[in-house]
Amino acid sequence: MMTERTASLINLPAVGTVEKAGLIVTALLVAVNYLIGSKELAVGTAAGGILFTANFMAIRFLVNAIIGKAYTKGFGIFAFVMKLAVFLGIVVAMFVFAKVDLFGFFIGVTGVVIVIIGVSLKGSKDGTL
Repeated sequence: MMTERTASLINLPAVGTVEKAGLIVTALLVAVNYLIGSKELAVGTAAGGILFTANFMAIRFLVNAIIGKAYTKGFGIFAFVMKLAVFLGIVVAMFVFAKVDLFGFFIGVTGVVIVIIGVSLKGSKDGTL
């Protein structure tokens, strides 16, 4: 017999409008930065856009899991802190070890933020982003 907790974990959220549009905008920014700017700027843009989109997906997954009562509030807070630590570690490693271009990274992050704001302002009929 499947428990309610297991059933709520099986119903994972699908890739939403923000994720699709964020990756499309990131790809366009990478192409423009590669053609006009430099390869390093394009790599930084790709890293920032993809990482920020993954962060948004992780937040959406955790919020859906907490709202669906799959976890307790305490575990939800712990999961958010761990997600933050993991993504912060990835960002630090990218800048320290991979020498990702800082300006390119923020161009990619800004592109995804603009998509999130645009989708939020446009509104969604089913109440999700």
